Amino acid sequence: MKKVYAINACVLVIIFLTAGIIARPSDYNGEMKNLISQRTEVLNEFYDGSRDFDTSRDKLELLESGRLLKTDVAAMKAYQSTDIDQVVNYKIKIKSCKKTSYGIIKGKAEIRWVMRSVNDTREEKYLYYFTGEINQKNTKLTQLKKI
Repeated sequence: MKKVYAINACVLVIIFLTAGIIARPSDYNGEMKNLISQRTEVLNEFYDGSRDFDTSRDKLELLESGRLLKTDVAAMKAYQSTDIDQVVNYKIKIKSCKKTSYGIIKGKAEIRWVMRSVNDTREEKYLYYFTGEINQKNTKLTQLKKI
């Protein structure tokens, strides 16, 4: 009879521990939010002229990898003296974030942009799909696509 109670107690402990692990928010929410934020700041500083191309590219190489890095560097190279909107403020909210068994982080983020152009200031809100890659030393953003 005591074995039945012990087994029931063990099953309950396992159920509660499993529920706690599932309900726990991802450890990578803050890290991915920080990477997206740093990427936005680096690109904005390049486009408003306060940072040169080489410095911006070097900073992006610390934050990004893969196709996203190539796309951002190509866009910076193609950029010429135009009236691009300046990001005055932004707010990032991670909607979902999950780590796969292959060392990839996937999720969705909502970004609210406050943009200033030559004529006006406006606010825009978009939902993005992001992926990150976990290396031995750090995590890098590999994809950020508007949904």
